[in-house]
Amino acid sequence: MSKIPSIQPRKTSFDVSNVKPLWNGGDAVMTRFFDALSVNFPDGERFFIQSVRNYQDDISDPKLRQDIRDFIRQEAQHGIVHDKFNEIMEKQGVSVDKIVKNTQTYLGFFQKYMPKKHQLALTAALEHFTATLGEGILENEAVFKDADPIMRALFMWHAIEEVEHKAVAFDVYEEATGGGYVTRVVALLSATVMVHVLLSPVFWHMLKIDGSNRQPLKIARGLNRFYGRKGFLTRMLPTYLAWFKPGFHPWDTGIPKEVDLWLKEYNKQQDPLAASEAVLGRLNQDTLEQSHAA
Repeated sequence: MSKIPSIQPRKTSFDVSNVKPLWNGGDAVMTRFFDALSVNFPDGERFFIQSVRNYQDDISDPKLRQDIRDFIRQEAQHGIVHDKFNEIMEKQGVSVDKIVKNTQTYLGFFQKYMPKKHQLALTAALEHFTATLGEGILENEAVFKDADPIMRALFMWHAIEEVEHKAVAFDVYEEATGGGYVTRVVALLSATVMVHVLLSPVFWHMLKIDGSNRQPLKIARGLNRFYGRKGFLTRMLPTYLAWFKPGFHPWDTGIPKEVDLWLKEYNKQQDPLAASEAVLGRLNQDTLEQSHAA
């Protein structure tokens, strides 16, 4: 396993003004899956921040207290960046304002009626989900191989930071509330349902805008790339399921070697675009070597 990275808040910016609607290789499914995530990220990040803040004063460990501060700074920056891209999608015809209001109502219900411990457990579970997704992005060259370089850089940067802080909410849950296996398991099951409930109508709305909803074979092929036997999400199952092991900790699942490569390149150039290109080049080389070996 690579060395556990420190949490480094970065004030990055991405010029998304010229990003086209089907920015991921012209593939509606591959594009709109990530667009649906982007629309929901800013309010999701705010929910995560508040869930952790609820217990910030109960943490005595100085390192974890610093990790919380850095976690909050990273998540706040994610919200800022995705808000800017969401403005572009609004101009392209996506009903961003309506989607955001629905998400705010949904999360507001949880914050009003769900005990704070369960909000934190849900946050820890969703952080496991996003970190697992981020690691999948970093390890799978096919996901953004033909994507707009700006969008590839944006999502890789986000993925790196999800990996960096993937244990923070979990550690706060364990230390401040005493944890609890059953609550943790229920939280991930609930989070999985919640993600699909929130994303599915948004995803379908976006496909209707593209006219792709009238192309069932294209949708089926796209979904197979996510949920098929060798699909992007299917390949993440072992990491996802590790959560259900008693005694699990987020660092148990390891860290992709691509994290080190991205960090090395970013620290050298302070440029997320250059860092993402370095990762893509490495992934392409690995794929080429594997095909020759076969």
